[in-house]
Amino acid sequence: MDLLQIRYFMEVAAAGSLSRAAVRLGVSQPALSRQIGRLEAELRGLLLYRHGRGVSLTAAGQRFLEVSQSVVQQLSDVREELAAGAPDAVGQVMLGIPPSISASMGADLALCFAAEFPRARLRIREAFSAVLLEWTEAQRIDLAVLYDARSSPSLIATPLLLEDLFLVEPPAAAGPEAAPGAPVRLAELAGRDCVLPGPENGLRRVLDSACAAEGVRPRVLTEVDCVAALKQLVERGVGTTVLPFGAVHREVKDQRLRVRPFASPAMRALLVIATPSNKPVTPLVRAAVRIIQAEVERLVPLDVLRGVTRNPDGSPLRPRQGGVVEDAATPAPAASASP
Repeated sequence: MDLLQIRYFMEVAAAGSLSRAAVRLGVSQPALSRQIGRLEAELRGLLLYRHGRGVSLTAAGQRFLEVSQSVVQQLSDVREELAAGAPDAVGQVMLGIPPSISASMGADLALCFAAEFPRARLRIREAFSAVLLEWTEAQRIDLAVLYDARSSPSLIATPLLLEDLFLVEPPAAAGPEAAPGAPVRLAELAGRDCVLPGPENGLRRVLDSACAAEGVRPRVLTEVDCVAALKQLVERGVGTTVLPFGAVHREVKDQRLRVRPFASPAMRALLVIATPSNKPVTPLVRAAVRIIQAEVERLVPLDVLRGVTRNPDGSPLRPRQGGVVEDAATPAPAASASP
């Protein structure tokens, strides 16, 4: 069975005559009759009742006509949709995001996607970047927002946000260097109890790299791979932690926590959108990427996220050789303006 046979059958059913249908289709009546005969043979039943005035549909023919009309209409809708460049309205996108991003924009992403694609579904899975990276490379998810990830043979990573990291502490932290908003020197971490995520975490790798460059060894009291637990430990005065602002913006607004920026320019984490390189990116996944990018651009001016989404010249963020991100404080040369 093919679409040509279905089209021929529908035309015969509409015309009520093989001869009239052949004229409309521009084919000979014997050729049309052979196509209908092959269709009936494949379906193992008569679709048409031949009589002196032409043809009528059998019960099987009526049922097949109803299904054929539905299929042809759906194909027509898809053709128009693709011609217009619109993504599929039906399907599922599996998105992985780290807890720090989930806390700041997970709900808004779900609502934006549902509003634009009511017949599709966005499923959000939360995990740390190391786990999300494995899921993406194994094609268990369609795309992920990751920290400190670079393109590889199995991964396509597009820079999204160069995010500032902050020291997170209780609102009543004492000491002459602990004034609200006072920059933090990395050396301070050697003399304070710290509660941090594990070494495989993307944010922790940024911290460890910056500390190693300055010869600093943070005093790590405990390692917890849970952002909610890290914030609770800080609120209880157990220690300080290091997180992007988006992860604690609500607690800062409620004065349950406070943040201080780091003096070191290395205390920035590159946030990327990653997709498996060996899996086609569907129109619906591309739409999800667009929604994520728009949401990040919206939240930075609102001070929910703190960082930069573009270089000073207005071009998208781009990694230099070695995976380092262009310094947002220094305009990049025009020769390297490609994303």
